[in-house]
Amino acid sequence: MRRTPDIGGDAGESAETTDVVELLERVIPFRFLPADRKRALSSSMRRRKYSPGARIVRQGAQDTRVYLIESGDVEILDPINESRHVTHIEAGHYFGEWESIFESTRVFEVRAIGETVCYSLDGRTFLGLIEQSRAFAQSLGTLLRDRQAIFSAFDTFKVELQRGVNTGYIGIGDLLPLYKKLEPALHSHAATGDKLDLDGLMYAVRRLPANITRTFAFLVTDEVPSAYGGRPDEFFPTVGTDARRRDVWEMLPGKDLVLLRNGRSDLVDLVTCICLYAVEAEKIRRKLSHPVVMSLLDSATGLDALPFTAEEAQSLREIWPTDTVGRLRDIVRHRETFGVDVRRSRHNYNSRRSERWISQVADATRDFIGCYPSALGDDFAVHIISSNTHSVTNCINPWFREQHDNIVTWARSISHPYLDEDWEHPSDLIYALAREYCAASPERGPMPDDAGVARGVYWMKETASTGIQVQLIDSARLSQSGLDPAIRPPNDGKRFLIVNIDYAFGEQAQHIMRNLLMLFGRNLESINFLGKAGALVGRRGDILVPTAFVEQSTDFFQPMPRDMADDAELLGLRGRRVHAGPMLTVDGTLLQNRLMLRFYRKLWGCVGLEMEGSYYYRQVLESSQLGVIADDVALRFFYYVSDLPLEHGAALSSPLSATEGLPPLYAITRSILSGIFRRQSV
Repeated sequence: MRRTPDIGGDAGESAETTDVVELLERVIPFRFLPADRKRALSSSMRRRKYSPGARIVRQGAQDTRVYLIESGDVEILDPINESRHVTHIEAGHYFGEWESIFESTRVFEVRAIGETVCYSLDGRTFLGLIEQSRAFAQSLGTLLRDRQAIFSAFDTFKVELQRGVNTGYIGIGDLLPLYKKLEPALHSHAATGDKLDLDGLMYAVRRLPANITRTFAFLVTDEVPSAYGGRPDEFFPTVGTDARRRDVWEMLPGKDLVLLRNGRSDLVDLVTCICLYAVEAEKIRRKLSHPVVMSLLDSATGLDALPFTAEEAQSLREIWPTDTVGRLRDIVRHRETFGVDVRRSRHNYNSRRSERWISQVADATRDFIGCYPSALGDDFAVHIISSNTHSVTNCINPWFREQHDNIVTWARSISHPYLDEDWEHPSDLIYALAREYCAASPERGPMPDDAGVARGVYWMKETASTGIQVQLIDSARLSQSGLDPAIRPPNDGKRFLIVNIDYAFGEQAQHIMRNLLMLFGRNLESINFLGKAGALVGRRGDILVPTAFVEQSTDFFQPMPRDMADDAELLGLRGRRVHAGPMLTVDGTLLQNRLMLRFYRKLWGCVGLEMEGSYYYRQVLESSQLGVIADDVALRFFYYVSDLPLEHGAALSSPLSATEGLPPLYAITRSILSGIFRRQSV
């Protein structure tokens, strides 16, 4: 047998092709590689013998080789923990794949137990096999997920959370040790001693009730208790949440009533944000829990006398701009003692709130166009858009075209920094400046009421506590000259209706979309989704086009019926890339970590992660197959990249600038509206 030096300087010998192929045929997942690929690997693999007790892999080493055991066996050790024995691996198996997939140093030490022979494969070549063979990638993913249980921390956390839901009480203290083991990507210092993670704290505080520092108990329910007649605001003061639409009332000092949306996503989000807050609040309390510091806290009017760095003090002021010291005083006395009472009604798929919401949509349609959806003629087209409450209406509102010059003149008068940016579409600059323009001079009044019926838009602001606002757009009342200049208007005068709904939250999307599809049924001609997502490729402001959805909790794979990459070409964004690939649907923004994201990026080829698209799409498929909607309904699903969870400084907790987020948002909006108008012009 011909001998050659081993990779990395180890003495070794080249494997004969037949030996390599025979070994690869015995080892899962390598046996699923094509025969010609197995033969080609013979030049990449190196054979080496190890004597009993010889160290094959050193813990902490920067080494990504993968090893296949031809004969003998090895033991996996953790020397940091007194050489704790982790497991042993026998001939016909492999080890060492973790470091190349998850981009880490060697986690454990590996030693030969007896006389052992291994073949090694360079990490880059190993990753190439994942990209070249989907069978290899899927088999490897199954081994990692099922046999190695790499997501066990998430499974354990969700089981404990569900146990609390079933019993009606969730003790946050019981969940905290499990939460820390998750090491969420958004909470990088969840399990890091006393190191404050104030970016993470900012994220949680903005999504929790404003009185979180003084609250001990939460009563969470999906229906308002009957004792309050469906109107708790008549009995209790409302409590705001800055960055999450939630209905919250303070029942008494220290106790909040929280009305949940349909599905589990809203509860998961609430509980995980409380966990994040509790972890960081405990760190702050430990910093301040000293008699001398406590006395300073009681007398201090600012943060300068307290044991925080200048950067930490500034972050705390940004989290709580008013009464910062008072909030810290609350934290010290609170001691992170939270309890969550859960009262959920029993139903099959709908709730009374969803039923009231869809009834409101039906009534609004009658008021706006003259008949209920069930009475629409066969040739009356309806288009659903799931987006936001401003970009769609801004693109059809003539006010922005009428005020273009006035807004630019005002911006020049104050040397607004947006004027120095390179805006590909001049209208994007106007959309970015409009709110400040109106706020700067009260005599101009507020921004125009783009919900005015005269402008073709009916704004249904009542949401039946679903948090889903609705805009109805009547094509017959639109001012074609007032459309965004990049949108070509329809040319045949055929009347149609656009139903623009606000973002649903996670699993709630399934209930919302099902109701809409049943309401408009065979009149539907297109379903459009404009979302923002975290990306595993590219950069902020890029565009993601899903070719499939992967549900993280089950690995259920839902391919899209066609590639929408051609539609993406209509976006016309200079310097922005369009990435097509599977999208990962996660259970929550805090129920993900770097390990999970790298797993789905490398083994499933996911380009991004989101929370709603999979649920929307599932209902579209079901309704199409059942005949509720036509099987040729046009689908357009686009996302713009709001964050890069695997990159430091680009996570969701770091704000997205106007020039990063606004151009792709409006590019997608223009593409969707142009697609709808083109379809109506055929």
